[in-house]
Amino acid sequence: MESLKSAVAAALLMTSAILFASPSSLTAEELTAEQVEEGQRFVVNNAIFILFHEAGHMLVSEFNLPVLGREEDAVDALSSVLLLGAEDEDLYTTMQDAADGWFLLDEAKEDGPQEDDFMGTHGLDRQRAYSIVCMMTGANAEFFDEFADSLEFPEDRREECLFEYAKARDSWMSLLADNMKDGAKTKFEVTYEPAGNEDLQGFADLLKGAGALEAVATVFEDGYNLKDGIKITGKTCGTENAFWYEGDREITYCYEMAAFHATLIANWFENQTAGEEQPAGEDVADETSEEETEATSVKLKRKE
Repeated sequence: MESLKSAVAAALLMTSAILFASPSSLTAEELTAEQVEEGQRFVVNNAIFILFHEAGHMLVSEFNLPVLGREEDAVDALSSVLLLGAEDEDLYTTMQDAADGWFLLDEAKEDGPQEDDFMGTHGLDRQRAYSIVCMMTGANAEFFDEFADSLEFPEDRREECLFEYAKARDSWMSLLADNMKDGAKTKFEVTYEPAGNEDLQGFADLLKGAGALEAVATVFEDGYNLKDGIKITGKTCGTENAFWYEGDREITYCYEMAAFHATLIANWFENQTAGEEQPAGEDVADETSEEETEATSVKLKRKE
């Protein structure tokens, strides 16, 4: 896992000079330097998790791996196993940001899950978030203890997660072992296409400067018995998504997804600022009780 550590380390060396733009009413100028850095980290870390998710689809496709249950759930577990298996604190932060991303996405849906969400190939956003948390606590209960506490993740569930993570790890590693070969080398084609508009170009530059796409290539180019020519492409797609195209042998990450994650974290910063500015003792017009708010509000852990 050393290659994964070194590859993703570059993704965490982000500077405030790279644009962190968002359609939130909180402008970039109003963000503190710490918020800009945290926001950039959040965007890149969510991109890395999503890219490893799509790489999971790639492995299933390229190696014709059996998958019992929904493939989307299975590759979520695989991306978690790969990132957590490196036992690196920076990658642990990647996992925290990925979980937070799904929590924020769930909260952004003001009307809650719709009927179509229950028919989809993915689990519900909040389910995916808690599944990631389960993998985290199963892999390193001590390190993620504070994060799990902030979510009020039950102790008995954490104990179950120890076995669930071990089972997911051992199952995936067993499947992959038959498709790995000492000395195997695979050439990937990494491309950051021009975004085509100024706003999205800032996110393209952020991802390129962080080496987000290269992180995937670096991990899978050594030891995996894959054929050369798999493409990893960043581009403007017209939708907030990422894909594995089996026929083209291509992982595509859409710049719109990075912009979307920037909006999620900027809105969270805005909500935190609004809460801090509320005068002490002043009644809030919203009639929602404190208990109800606590039950539905995302409890993101501040990154130190």
